[in-house]
Formats: sequence, structure tokens, C-alpha cells
Amino acid sequence: MSTAVVDPIFQQILVASQIEEAVIHTLQMWFPTYIAEVARQLGISHNSLPQPQNYTNRNSFDTEKGEKVPKIVVLAPGLMGAPMQQGGGTYAATWRLGVGVAASGKDEQSANLRVKSYAAMARAILLQQQNLDNLLPGLIQITWLDESYEDIPIDNQHQLFKGASLWFAVDVENVVNRWAGPDVPSTRPSPYHTADEVIIDIKKEGISGN
Repeated sequence: MSTAVVDPIFQQILVASQIEEAVIHTLQMWFPTYIAEVARQLGISHNSLPQPQNYTNRNSFDTEKGEKVPKIVVLAPGLMGAPMQQGGGTYAATWRLGVGVAASGKDEQSANLRVKSYAAMARAILLQQQNLDNLLPGLIQITWLDESYEDIPIDNQHQLFKGASLWFAVDVENVVNRWAGPDVPSTRPSPYHTADEVIIDIKKEGISGN
């Protein structure tokens, strides 16, 4: 995920997908560390908790037949309450963030252990590493709101599938500024330098034998 570049004329214009991408990046980065620690605290082998390989912001907390699990779904479906205007015209807002986990096991006990372990890891990562690797501009705080667990029915599967849903509030103090923006519309050039003309000089040389 690239670092945001903010133009001083427009100032920050936060896109909700930035929240999802920053959370996915943070979970991917920290899951190996937290898997090892949760396994240690439970007194089980870390091999009992395979690394999640399937991350998405698809609008669903379930899983489909043939999908890789453990699966992590991250959604920022909207705001919690009205945005708040701060001094200088800057708006702050709180997004509702959902993190879904789908996991499987050969029996009820293993499936239950896995899905609740991954949920606990996701909860701990977002609360303990909530700066999100400094990828989300204006982030103030992440607050844990709710957590629930459910079975995921998938036909013709030999393993049991279970899901967990976690909900957080993400407070962002710098979403958009009402007094910023250009005076007239324009099509702005790319911020990256481009060459008007490219000259390639090819020098032909003979090939001499040995």
C-alpha cells in the first residue's frame, strides 16, 4: 500500500477504502506474530493455526465452496453518527469497521478453537497496533465494539466451517476540509515527471569471432 500524497490546495480527502486497505495491511503484517503468541498462551503448536492467506474487502463475511481458509474480510460499510466539523473547517468522522473471519476444522472442537483464536488475534492486533503502520491519515483511535460467532453452512464439505464477526469504531480527525479546494476546475497533470521526448541512440557494432 502506497503512502498518501496530500495536495495543500485540496487538503486531505479520505476515501473509505483507505481504512480497509490499511487494516488489511496491518493484519497481514502482524498475524504471524500473534499466531505464535496465542498458540503459546493456549499451549498448542502454532501449526494448529495456519496463516491466513485469503484477505478481501468483498461485501460478505461468509465463504464460498473452494475458497482458501482461514479467510479475513475487512469492511468499512459507513459512518457511525454524523460527521463533526472541527476548527478551520476540517471534518472528523467515525467509521464502523467490520472484520470477518472464516475458518474450518475437521470437527467441532478444532473449528471452534480456530475461528475464536483468529478473532482474538484480529481484536488484539487492531487494538495494540492501531496506528495501522501510519497508513491512515488523521487516525485518532480504534475502539472495539462487538464480537460474535456463527456456523457457516457449506454443502458437501467434509470439514466444519465457522465464522466470527468483529466490529470496531475508527475515529478519523481529518476527513475533508470545507474551506479547501481550488478556485476553478482544471485537469491537473500527473505528479510524476514525464518526458516530452525520448531519444534512443543505437550504435551498431560488428561481431568479431574468436
